[in-house]
Amino acid sequence: MFWSHAMPAKKSFVLAASFSPSFAMVDGSHYTARARSAQQLARWALLAFAALLALLAALLPPVQQLAHYHDFADQRSLLGLPNAMDVLTNLCFLAAAIVIARAMRQYRRAMQRAHVRIMPLWWHLCGLAALGFAATALGSGIYHLQPNDAGVLWDRLAMGIVFAAIVGLAVRQIACDASALLATALTFAASCASLAVWHATGNFTPWSVLQGGGMALLLAIGLGTRLGLPRSAGMPALGLLAIIGWYLLCKVCELGDHALFEASAGLISGHSLKHVLAAAAGWPIARMLYNATPMRR
Repeated sequence: MFWSHAMPAKKSFVLAASFSPSFAMVDGSHYTARARSAQQLARWALLAFAALLALLAALLPPVQQLAHYHDFADQRSLLGLPNAMDVLTNLCFLAAAIVIARAMRQYRRAMQRAHVRIMPLWWHLCGLAALGFAATALGSGIYHLQPNDAGVLWDRLAMGIVFAAIVGLAVRQIACDASALLATALTFAASCASLAVWHATGNFTPWSVLQGGGMALLLAIGLGTRLGLPRSAGMPALGLLAIIGWYLLCKVCELGDHALFEASAGLISGHSLKHVLAAAAGWPIARMLYNATPMRR
């Protein structure tokens, strides 16, 4: 009787579970069922959100790409290289890919020292992001040699790889591997579909809806985890709000391409600076990897 009154409820709970196999089994099944239900809810929510974006892309009025989209401010050549600054600043994307790849290698080596051979899904999504940054460096670099619709199609497709990886990492913050894979696949498929629509019809609306919807999802998850939404077990924190901040700065630079070029007296254009800022979005991914890597003792 004394123990029953003096012992804290939490300890009583643990002891009851320890001495009663049937109790532990029921309790474990209860929490397993809750977790399974939560993951199913997450998948259905993702599918519903994807359906909403598809509906918006289909119903919103068609928007055409700006007629002067390829008329960039800085068209200077350097040593025979046309549009030199817009081409060379794409090396920042390659640098982002290298930084992420190095962080991935460091994490893998730390895991191997701990006798862990199979890397988690989020590690592979970081690899997909690195691949996307490298592809963007190539695609955007080639596009800016001679800007046209055919070139920017491949540029945006490479960007779609990065976007899909980041959305997958964001979803993995609060959901299971299956949900993260679903989000990654849906985002990349939507990227391909929206670009195909634009290439065939000139309708830019689906691509705009995809970008806006993806950023809204990142913002919701980023704010949610900041405000107490539980993060998935074993998932390191990703700076989603920082990524959104870089994205918004990129949009400002893109819209102010000519204005920034004139304001800087020809030092740098808005579009060239956009490349630098967009590549900086790779740092939160690398930082997540470094923070997750156990320190060698």
